[in-house]
Amino acid sequence: MTAGIGKQVRMGRILPGAGRKGACFAADHGMQLGPIPGLVDLRAAIQDAVDAGFDAVILSPGALTACADLFATRGAPAAILRVDQTTMWRMGGEIGYEEGHTRLVASVEDAARMGAEGVLTYFFVGHRDPALEDRMFEIAGAVARRARELGIVYVAEPMAAREGLYRKVFDGAVVAANARMAIEIGADIVKCDWAGSVRGCRQVVAAAMGAPVMIAGGPREGGAEDTIDLVARLLQGRANGIMFGRSLFQADDRRRLMRIVRAMIHEGLSAEEAKARLGEEDSR
Repeated sequence: MTAGIGKQVRMGRILPGAGRKGACFAADHGMQLGPIPGLVDLRAAIQDAVDAGFDAVILSPGALTACADLFATRGAPAAILRVDQTTMWRMGGEIGYEEGHTRLVASVEDAARMGAEGVLTYFFVGHRDPALEDRMFEIAGAVARRARELGIVYVAEPMAAREGLYRKVFDGAVVAANARMAIEIGADIVKCDWAGSVRGCRQVVAAAMGAPVMIAGGPREGGAEDTIDLVARLLQGRANGIMFGRSLFQADDRRRLMRIVRAMIHEGLSAEEAKARLGEEDSR
């Protein structure tokens, strides 16, 4: 019973309010790819998310250690600890492999000791090598079980394995199926790919059986107005909010864009109002 209370409290920090809406900043890319543009100065990027009033930040164990003071103040965002690492995003590169390999690098106990409200793992489905998918299910099951025991929120990131068995990795039915698998294993929240349309997003939300669905931003495409349009569409698709990284931290004025996106999620700011504010608001 005590663990259930703890999870309820932590969920309320990540997704505050009756509507369980949330603006989460994804800043865990360095553990997968190194210091990419926009996150070379990781602390500065996280500080912008804090100043913008974001509800949560996803980061690695080392990043949380380095930036702990930013999470130790009144009104600071919740920390979601990335407890696994993957080579999926290095495929085709100089240090990539034919398939993505994923493993745990930290535990739910580590997250609890470090003050994190939640833990996050990838959940890739559809590898060509079935042993790699087997490992995904083993990791997700073990993390979900321990998170239940300790009252920590478990966020799963279900995705089609790149260059795997799925031919259309962003198809609504594919994203929905993977989300459902993650929820059935025990995820409390799913961080999903954008399924390409409002209709596709609603398909994913329906598959999640009432669990919160957060949308990943993916690679930065276009400018700030395109990010605003995507946020508007995912909210129309009944998603609970965002877990965006590159589309925010690689923006020309990321702090301004973060403030505007947060207002869309929590204040009902329309896309038209958001774009108008984009040109009017002074970055502070």
